[in-house]
Amino acid sequence: MRKSKPTKKKKFRILLDSAFAKSSAFPRLRKKVNLAHAVHDLGLSPQAEDEEIYQVADKEKRFVLTINFKDFKKLVKRGKPGIIGIESQLTNNNIDIKLTTFLADKDPLDYIGKAISI
Repeated sequence: MRKSKPTKKKKFRILLDSAFAKSSAFPRLRKKVNLAHAVHDLGLSPQAEDEEIYQVADKEKRFVLTINFKDFKKLVKRGKPGIIGIESQLTNNNIDIKLTTFLADKDPLDYIGKAISI
Protein backbone atom coordinates (compact mmCIF):
# COMPACT_ATOMS: atom_id res chain seq x y z
CA MET A 1 0.00 0.00 0.00
CA ARG A 2 1.44 3.37 -1.04
CA LYS A 3 1.60 6.17 1.44
CA SER A 4 -0.12 9.27 0.25
CA LYS A 5 1.86 12.47 0.45
CA PRO A 6 0.55 15.01 2.91
CA THR A 7 -1.31 17.64 0.98
CA LYS A 8 0.71 20.80 0.78
CA LYS A 9 -1.17 23.82 2.04
CA LYS A 10 -1.69 26.60 -0.44
CA LYS A 11 0.21 29.79 0.18
CA PHE A 12 -1.65 32.99 0.83
CA ARG A 13 -1.33 35.52 -1.98
CA ILE A 14 -1.41 38.96 -0.41
CA LEU A 15 -1.61 42.44 -1.90
CA LEU A 16 -0.32 45.21 0.33
CA ASP A 17 -2.48 48.32 0.20
CA SER A 18 -0.69 51.51 -0.87
CA ALA A 19 -0.36 52.65 2.79
CA PHE A 20 2.28 49.98 3.49
CA ALA A 21 6.03 49.99 2.96
CA LYS A 22 7.50 47.94 0.10
CA SER A 23 7.23 44.16 0.27
CA SER A 24 10.90 43.94 1.22
CA ALA A 25 10.05 45.57 4.59
CA PHE A 26 8.33 42.30 5.61
CA PRO A 27 11.02 39.56 5.32
CA ARG A 28 9.27 36.93 7.49
CA LEU A 29 6.01 37.35 5.64
CA ARG A 30 7.73 37.15 2.24
CA LYS A 31 9.05 33.70 3.17
CA LYS A 32 5.57 32.43 4.04
CA VAL A 33 3.27 34.08 1.48
CA ASN A 34 3.30 35.36 -2.07
CA LEU A 35 3.49 39.09 -1.36
CA ALA A 36 3.00 42.01 -3.74
CA HIS A 37 2.61 45.74 -3.15
CA ALA A 38 -0.13 47.65 -4.99
CA VAL A 39 2.17 50.54 -5.93
CA HIS A 40 5.74 49.18 -5.90
CA ASP A 41 5.07 45.79 -7.49
CA LEU A 42 1.86 46.21 -9.50
CA GLY A 43 2.24 49.81 -10.60
CA LEU A 44 -0.96 51.28 -9.18
CA SER A 45 -1.03 54.95 -8.29
CA PRO A 46 -0.31 55.78 -4.61
CA GLN A 47 -3.71 57.53 -4.72
CA ALA A 48 -5.54 54.51 -6.17
CA GLU A 49 -9.08 54.14 -4.87
CA ASP A 50 -10.00 51.17 -2.68
CA GLU A 51 -12.22 49.76 -5.43
CA GLU A 52 -9.34 49.81 -7.92
CA ILE A 53 -7.02 48.06 -5.47
CA TYR A 54 -9.65 45.42 -4.72
CA GLN A 55 -10.27 44.85 -8.47
CA VAL A 56 -6.56 44.24 -8.99
CA ALA A 57 -6.52 41.91 -5.96
CA ASP A 58 -9.44 39.98 -7.45
CA LYS A 59 -7.76 39.72 -10.85
CA GLU A 60 -4.52 38.58 -9.19
CA LYS A 61 -6.39 36.29 -6.75
CA ARG A 62 -4.83 38.07 -3.77
CA PHE A 63 -6.13 38.98 -0.34
CA VAL A 64 -5.79 42.69 0.45
CA LEU A 65 -3.88 43.68 3.58
CA THR A 66 -5.11 47.08 4.66
CA ILE A 67 -5.30 49.51 7.56
CA ASN A 68 -8.52 50.80 5.97
CA PHE A 69 -10.60 47.83 7.13
CA LYS A 70 -13.94 49.65 7.39
CA ASP A 71 -13.97 50.77 3.74
CA PHE A 72 -12.48 47.62 2.21
CA LYS A 73 -14.88 45.40 4.18
CA LYS A 74 -17.73 46.78 2.05
CA LEU A 75 -16.04 45.58 -1.16
CA VAL A 76 -15.65 41.89 -0.28
CA LYS A 77 -17.92 39.54 -2.23
CA ARG A 78 -18.66 35.85 -1.82
CA GLY A 79 -16.20 33.71 -3.75
CA LYS A 80 -13.78 36.64 -4.17
CA PRO A 81 -10.54 37.31 -2.30
CA GLY A 82 -10.95 38.39 1.29
CA ILE A 83 -9.33 41.24 3.11
CA ILE A 84 -7.19 41.35 6.21
CA GLY A 85 -7.29 44.46 8.33
CA ILE A 86 -4.47 45.44 10.66
CA GLU A 87 -3.91 48.35 13.05
CA SER A 88 -2.25 51.41 11.53
CA GLN A 89 0.06 52.28 14.43
CA LEU A 90 2.17 49.10 14.19
CA THR A 91 5.78 49.22 13.00
CA ASN A 92 6.73 47.28 9.86
CA ASN A 93 8.50 44.75 12.09
CA ASN A 94 5.40 44.32 14.26
CA ILE A 95 3.19 43.91 11.19
CA ASP A 96 5.65 41.35 9.82
CA ILE A 97 5.56 39.30 13.03
CA LYS A 98 1.84 39.64 13.71
CA LEU A 99 0.71 38.71 10.21
CA THR A 100 3.22 35.87 9.79
CA THR A 101 2.12 34.41 13.13
CA PHE A 102 -1.56 34.80 12.29
CA LEU A 103 -1.28 33.15 8.86
CA ALA A 104 1.08 30.35 9.95
CA ASP A 105 -1.54 27.62 10.32
CA LYS A 106 -4.31 29.06 8.17
CA ASP A 107 -5.61 27.84 4.83
CA PRO A 108 -6.35 30.66 2.35
CA LEU A 109 -9.41 28.80 1.07
CA ASP A 110 -11.05 29.30 4.47
CA TYR A 111 -10.86 33.08 4.05
CA ILE A 112 -12.24 33.56 0.54
CA GLY A 113 -14.99 36.19 0.64
CA LYS A 114 -14.27 37.15 4.25
CA ALA A 115 -13.09 40.30 5.97
CA ILE A 116 -11.00 39.69 9.06
CA SER A 117 -9.32 42.11 11.38
CA ILE A 118 -6.27 40.99 13.31
